[in-house]
Amino acid sequence: MKLLLTRNIFNVKLLVAPLLFGVLYGCQKTDHLSDLLPEAKDLSSNAKKSPRKSTQESADFVYQWYKTLAEIQLPNPAGPPPLNYRNFAYIGVGLFESVQPGIKGGSSFSPKLYQMPAMPKPDKSKDYLWSASANSALASMFKLFLTGPTGLTEANRTSIDAMEAANYNYFRSMASEDVLQRSQAFGRSIATAIFNWSTSDNFTMASVGWIPPVFPGAWVPTNNPPTIAGAYLGDSRPFLKYSLKALAPPIPIPYSTDPSSQFYQAAKEVYDIGVSQNPALIATARWWGDAGGPGVGYSAPYHLVSIVTNVLERHDAGLWKAAEVYAKTGIGMKDGPIITFRSKYYYNLLRPITYIRQNIDPNWNSTLPSPAYPEYPSGLISNIGPVIQVLIREFGDVPVVDDIYTWRGLPARQFSSLSQLLLEAAASRIYAGIHYRFAQDISVEMGKVLGNEIAKIQIVGPKY
Repeated sequence: MKLLLTRNIFNVKLLVAPLLFGVLYGCQKTDHLSDLLPEAKDLSSNAKKSPRKSTQESADFVYQWYKTLAEIQLPNPAGPPPLNYRNFAYIGVGLFESVQPGIKGGSSFSPKLYQMPAMPKPDKSKDYLWSASANSALASMFKLFLTGPTGLTEANRTSIDAMEAANYNYFRSMASEDVLQRSQAFGRSIATAIFNWSTSDNFTMASVGWIPPVFPGAWVPTNNPPTIAGAYLGDSRPFLKYSLKALAPPIPIPYSTDPSSQFYQAAKEVYDIGVSQNPALIATARWWGDAGGPGVGYSAPYHLVSIVTNVLERHDAGLWKAAEVYAKTGIGMKDGPIITFRSKYYYNLLRPITYIRQNIDPNWNSTLPSPAYPEYPSGLISNIGPVIQVLIREFGDVPVVDDIYTWRGLPARQFSSLSQLLLEAAASRIYAGIHYRFAQDISVEMGKVLGNEIAKIQIVGPKY
């Protein structure tokens, strides 16, 4: 198969004329869009500093896709976090499959992921522009996966169509019309194949028919009215065979209401932090709360995806590497919650607010509301943990900047390492009053194990 090179991609500004952003955002501008524009208007700057080899296509338009989608969905209500993470997991794998045939030594994920069907194949006798394939695959997958009452609006879908068309027009400077149309059709065929595969994964947040067990320390719903979510999520199809039966380690300390017990002290720590009303700890809890919704912030998974994107951009990753990393981090976003929710309903541990009100202070409140599922292990870290470990395995334990909420006037958070970021995210749930420390410590270790399993997957050669 011939690999069509992308000429002059590093010295041309992609899809970012002010007119285009007027089309994309139209009636739903947000105050912080002006902060995005300077970066978007000079996507070639990193490449000028560190030129890539001529055989490497740029990933700048991919980064812009993820950033723009976060912007256009910001005004929308937040959906269930596990479902949103699951959708972006499929999108990441689909992105890789849309460019994989162009990678020398590359191979599909289909023989390596659990029950993944064979993907469409390109015509080896024809040329393709893999950037154009990825562009259409992303546009199609965003519209296929991000649907429903908390998904895309019609205006959002129109914006996605406009961005796909703008990219396509830009790619006309690199390839003939027949090559672009062929590449576009291939990308769309991958998107359809990925979506069709996703429909059989039995992924659901429903809990109809689940009967809560009753025993000392058992979880009870804390919201009003009482709701239960995700009781069967652990039965859904994962990406890895490893994740089919994986379970969190046993709860490390026995349940007890004795004030001298380890369990009581674990709850007392959460209580004391809440009573202190420490502004810095509250700010950290809310930073990682990602409630989402109009005027509130980004819903999951955009916070985590933005961290992945920041790391990729800082390492000037080209299209092949970016696609691989989005795919592998996506695997963590899907399998992490499956393992975690299986474990949550296996151990069925009560939340701190229940324990504290029963045994310490009946009037205590947590900083953030407790979710509608058991405490152990951590849902947040089930997403962040494996993703961070994949990034560490790929780039090392590098410094990272988290600037997701600078548009709200909050300073970016600077971390000396990816590990430090993970530990802060884990601690934030203790500060929020919804997790015990032992749950967070074990959840961090679970993320490392899953991330290492993902890192074992070999779908490209040693060099691009």
